[in-house]
Amino acid sequence: MNGAMQTNPLRRTVHLRRITCEGFERDDGLFDIVGTLIDTKPTPLAMREKTVQAGEPIHHMTVCITVDSDRLIHDVVAHTVEGPHAVCGAITDRYRQLIGQRIQPGFTLTVKRLFRGELGCTHMTELLPPMATTAFQMLWRGADDVTDADQPGRRNSPLGGCHALKLDGEIVRLHFPEQFTGVSRKLSK
Repeated sequence: MNGAMQTNPLRRTVHLRRITCEGFERDDGLFDIVGTLIDTKPTPLAMREKTVQAGEPIHHMTVCITVDSDRLIHDVVAHTVEGPHAVCGAITDRYRQLIGQRIQPGFTLTVKRLFRGELGCTHMTELLPPMATTAFQMLWRGADDVTDADQPGRRNSPLGGCHALKLDGEIVRLHFPEQFTGVSRKLSK
């Protein structure tokens, strides 16, 4: 656009998807991650099996994953609170296949393999990747939790997981020097 300022066209809301993920510490030493997905429209939606009124959920799905401090999945409870079809909730028990899996790099690929196409619910499956990142955020204990020497290839921290926290970058050099893999810049006098 040759640097010209683009004006925003008038627009109106036609759909709202809300995804929330919450992490909880339990009294038994385990952790629950609860993911919720809710789709609504600002106008009524006539569907084959029912009509959904404006602002009411078309989709309202929840998944609760129980993990330990190593992100090993101990339990999964999926629930269709509201779905566009009466059979939507029939797939929820299938998500128990995640029990015994570990939330670690590659988890999203495992989820896509286990619940692809007719093997899962699109909306519940979409909840699982943000729930996985919530597990990492919830269980990271800070600067002292940057490696897992006993489990090579497993990350406890976000170091090396994004551009800002690249192992040869300035943030790691300054705040996590023992993990820094780049060349230190020496200040000239």
